[in-house]
Amino acid sequence: QVVAKYTIDDVSMEIQVNIPLIYPLRQVTVEGGKRAGVNEGKWRQWLLVSQTAITSQNLSILDALLLWKNNADKRFEGIDDCPICYSVIHITDKSLPSQMCKTCKNKFHGPCLFKWFKSSAQSSCPLCRSLF
Repeated sequence: QVVAKYTIDDVSMEIQVNIPLIYPLRQVTVEGGKRAGVNEGKWRQWLLVSQTAITSQNLSILDALLLWKNNADKRFEGIDDCPICYSVIHITDKSLPSQMCKTCKNKFHGPCLFKWFKSSAQSSCPLCRSLF
């Protein structure tokens, strides 16, 4: 078994490549471990691409893992930290900043905004103070 880990901020994702004892009589399988910042559909797609790379395209396990890493790199490339918690991936629900202020265009995690609205007793942007 090969386990690859991708870490961003304090959150990590994992993928497992299982090599059967009777390989090559049985195919290598790819399974998802921890998932963060990626929806279920996209995650399954990455796993399927990695599985196909090994079993159908005769790529090495390393090549398949690099393909998975490149997908993750592209997914998180250019995404700014949430200005409230200073993290790309929310620590509890593993989401990306997606709630955008219409005025200043900054993006926040939904749970961070909820906490901000609750603690400040108003629904204004934490940065520009315009109504959200």
